[in-house]
Amino acid sequence: MTHKIICYGDSNTYGACGFVGGRHAADSRWTGILHDSGLYEVVNLGENGREIPSDRWEFNELADFLRQEPDFDLLTIMLGTNDLLTMVRSGSAKVAVRMEQFLTELLNTQPNVCRTEQILLIAPPSTVLGKMAPSSAALDEACRELGDYYADIAGKLHIHFANASVWPVELGPDGVHMTVMGHQVFAEEMKKVLADIF
Repeated sequence: MTHKIICYGDSNTYGACGFVGGRHAADSRWTGILHDSGLYEVVNLGENGREIPSDRWEFNELADFLRQEPDFDLLTIMLGTNDLLTMVRSGSAKVAVRMEQFLTELLNTQPNVCRTEQILLIAPPSTVLGKMAPSSAALDEACRELGDYYADIAGKLHIHFANASVWPVELGPDGVHMTVMGHQVFAEEMKKVLADIF
């Protein structure tokens, strides 16, 4: 039996290559690796530059998609990196508030588009921008902190949680986007998480 997983995220779900441009091959992205395992049917809803939805049209777009996929087993949500890049002075606490508002609204949508047991919140991999500029070290720290905030949100809302900020994923020269090896490691870690859910 295969489980249908919808993966909603930003460029690291989409599979962007970073500075070199383009997109990793489908079978090299963590979503594609999971799909090719034969255990999961994976729908990749990654989009470059996506932040946590705060506009009504963004929320409705996702809700409408979920209504058209009533047989899905799990919705993974991995967002927050782009929010930190634009809200670095606000820090991870403000980004976490935005995530909690988004998830709460999603769970309270009528008719329900998903239940608590169908959501996996993933804290994104921690950036390593500090390699390029000492002033960016604060962003790297905020990204690591996001994992703790997201864990609290998941506990409060009774949804699944995974903290990819502590996974040993390899990032490219831009310090944000996963390499092919990074996607492979991410997929292996995800397999462990999913084995505990299903």
